[in-house]
Amino acid sequence: MTPALRFVVPPLAGLVLALGATPAPPSAPLDAAAILQRSEAKWNGLSTYQVPVTINGSVRVAFVSVPVRMTGTQYYRAPDQQALHLNNPPSYARGLGDTLSTMGTPQTWLRDYAIAMPASQPHGRHTAYVMTGTPKKSGSRVKSMTMSVSATTYVIESITFAYNNGASLVVTFLHHTGISEYRLARSATVVARFPGYSGNATITYGSYQLNQPIPASVFQTH
Repeated sequence: MTPALRFVVPPLAGLVLALGATPAPPSAPLDAAAILQRSEAKWNGLSTYQVPVTINGSVRVAFVSVPVRMTGTQYYRAPDQQALHLNNPPSYARGLGDTLSTMGTPQTWLRDYAIAMPASQPHGRHTAYVMTGTPKKSGSRVKSMTMSVSATTYVIESITFAYNNGASLVVTFLHHTGISEYRLARSATVVARFPGYSGNATITYGSYQLNQPIPASVFQTH
């Protein structure tokens, strides 16, 4: 007896779906403003912070390298004010403290720099957006600034300033996770190369005080 032939016919709905399906269009790449706005959004609800800092490293002035240990307090007030006050820094280390005080924030970077389209690059176990900006105003001491922003958490992982006189400043951050809803720095490494001095330092951040009043005088230039 000849076995009966069996035909398997695909369901009509599935066939139509297979023929008519089109791949979803790729999402548009994020520009610099969108990335930095996402970084800012991580601090929504944070009006101020102040945190004690300890800076350990060395400063080289002329031909002499001197170890340095400084303490102080870093302040932030939304949306774009920050200050670093050091406790009686030695004269040879004041330049490093002043430089760290004037780095700016994502808000000031968007205002002060024309930032090119980001490039995605591997960074450890994740991907980072790398963006380079040039000053919008003429006469700036800064030639360019380059930042690396995590494509996962949108925290600023590092920032590099190149200056017109050949100087450079590189700051690389590590962040807290889990101590609050904000990803705040727990440490930073600094490499500074300026005509009058050079230095390498590690900044350790202590316990943050969040959303407490800070006098306006703290942010005034002295």
